[in-house]
Amino acid sequence: MLEFNKDQKVIQIGKVNMGGQPGENPTVMIGTVFYAKHPALLDEKTGKFDKKLVENEVHEFIEIVEDTGMQAIVDVVGSYPDALVKECEYIADLTEYPFLVDGLNDTSRIPAMEGLKEIGLLDRAILNSVDENTSNESVNKLKEIGVKHAVLLTFGNRYIFPHQKLHLLQEKLLVNAEKANIENVIVDTAVLDLPSVAINVETTRLIKEELGLPTGFAPANAIYGWNYVKKHGESARCGAIASIMTYCADAGSDFILFGPVKFAKCVVPSIAMISGINAYYRKRILRKPISDQTPFKKIF
Repeated sequence: MLEFNKDQKVIQIGKVNMGGQPGENPTVMIGTVFYAKHPALLDEKTGKFDKKLVENEVHEFIEIVEDTGMQAIVDVVGSYPDALVKECEYIADLTEYPFLVDGLNDTSRIPAMEGLKEIGLLDRAILNSVDENTSNESVNKLKEIGVKHAVLLTFGNRYIFPHQKLHLLQEKLLVNAEKANIENVIVDTAVLDLPSVAINVETTRLIKEELGLPTGFAPANAIYGWNYVKKHGESARCGAIASIMTYCADAGSDFILFGPVKFAKCVVPSIAMISGINAYYRKRILRKPISDQTPFKKIF
């Protein structure tokens, strides 16, 4: 999919420009820290972590992103508000890129957003997420806090197929985002399991074709939990991880949640290649402008 008929929205969050036609802007690579089995996470309740390990992993992630001409967001996971604020603040000090505030539910992520407001980090903080279960009370609280950026997650037991996900997005998620005065929304098409990633590909294309919004998804949990490939060793596993992420890029995804930041070297070069190829097509064949920052100018 190298050109959508619908005009595509481009949003700016910090130094990241997300959205547009394939090849117009580099795909945004989103790597995760402080996930449940992250060796750096020493105590999830207090937010105690190995700062040096996190620093090394994040710097390696940012280095390969910038070397390939891509873009980055750091996904900060946490179940406890105070710990989540502490972790987000540390990541904000490490890098100028935006970060996802990825709380387990509203009881963790909304207080965390409030805490981030108090220390002046709302400009780069992206709420993850507004979903089917976001209550009116939560919407009002987000408006009160002044949350600027949010992921809209098209997940629900009654919203499995592409047109159902589009319906949820249009009838509820976008309505709630507007009520909360959220300036920038990005759409996560919600992966269920590995075989159903094809549904996410089609949903991503449908949402971009119908609404022109920045859209992508997160196959990370599905691929990292795939036990079959592990018997063939780490090289085979790395190849499988890279292949599913490039499948996401081929959908026209504006962002990809690729999982733990430590896998950046396994994933980012492959996506950079796809992003660069798309930029070449847009510039040489479609004769349309591309971003000054592009893998096309970096890796070929």
